[in-house]
Amino acid sequence: MARVNAVSFHENPSIEAICRLVRAAGFDSLEVSRPPFFQKLITTATRRTFADWARRLGLSLHGFDCWVEVDPYRAREETLKGFRAAVEFAADLSLGMVISHDPWAHVNQDITPSACLDTCVSFFREVADVAAQKRLKLVFEPHPDTLSMDDAWAIDFVDGIDRDNVGILYDCCHYGVGQPKTYVRAIERLGKRIHHLHFSDGDRLTYALHLPLGDGELDLGAIVAALKSIGFAGTLTNDLYNYPLLEEGARRNVERIREVERELGIVA
Repeated sequence: MARVNAVSFHENPSIEAICRLVRAAGFDSLEVSRPPFFQKLITTATRRTFADWARRLGLSLHGFDCWVEVDPYRAREETLKGFRAAVEFAADLSLGMVISHDPWAHVNQDITPSACLDTCVSFFREVADVAAQKRLKLVFEPHPDTLSMDDAWAIDFVDGIDRDNVGILYDCCHYGVGQPKTYVRAIERLGKRIHHLHFSDGDRLTYALHLPLGDGELDLGAIVAALKSIGFAGTLTNDLYNYPLLEEGARRNVERIREVERELGIVA
């Protein structure tokens, strides 16, 4: 089952158009994004209507890239409220997983990494428990401008939360930029903490430019081999965020994504 993320198409305001483009490209599963899905599907009834429609279209739904503004230092209750709403949305659509990240560097400001760690562990332990009540996973996607791009910090973060439903999302593009020489080794360090993948190529230079497989500088074969070596048993989504030719890229990617899934033993 080949999945692509809706956030790649987030500039398209029509959830129907996004779903039809995804199906026309050959994908049969969609990772849901905040824009425009969360913004359009504002009641439980409309969410269930959408899920039924997507099913008839031949599109399964898994994962919610929630884009909650994360500030556990100065806006803790507001941030927690945002996550509660994201969890309700994901539960209504039976998405199985909420995707987030630790605070951006500009949010951390001059707070020390150790102080950030203490605050984030405490805060996200509460978020993880809210997600667990709805039988949802909570995965964190390290970016070049988050502390979790440092493997040691990420390990202390996830292990500190200490919840079975919590893990890391390994995004090939982000790790290629954040760790241009050690992005494969990061997989070995993080090991079983990796629960989900955003699989794409990248140029190891440009922030968030997710390229079709084979168009960039990443050693995708080495990434797959490293994932196999740690016994990766999670899920995978193709990411094309910021690629300018989305439909063309999706069509080129779909069969190669299926090949990667087969190599990793990922089944529907």
